[in-house]
Amino acid sequence: MARNKRNYNRRQQREGGYNKMRARTERMNAGVRLALCGLLLTGCCAFLVAALPHHRKLEKLRQDLAEVQGVELSVIENKDAKERELRAIEEDPAYLELIARDRLNYYKPGEHIFRIERE
Repeated sequence: MARNKRNYNRRQQREGGYNKMRARTERMNAGVRLALCGLLLTGCCAFLVAALPHHRKLEKLRQDLAEVQGVELSVIENKDAKERELRAIEEDPAYLELIARDRLNYYKPGEHIFRIERE
């Protein structure tokens, strides 16, 4: 019986050491996981901080592009209007007469001309 008790005590010591080692390993694994999560979080934050100025610059460039496209559209519309007016002057004698009478301040007998001046 003493022999069984001694074997039992040795087994308990071995298992106790094993349990202590296992608990220590689990704590170390948890620490490693926590450190890895912290490292990943730090990396993500660093990426976002590095990308923020580029994102702001991109937004400003998009706004500038939208403004330039608006100006371009108004210039194209003005050009089209001038081309239509030129084509009308070249091809439509009635329109040419109307423009000439307006600029030279001529009118036909019986016509009443009303001029509206803009400020």
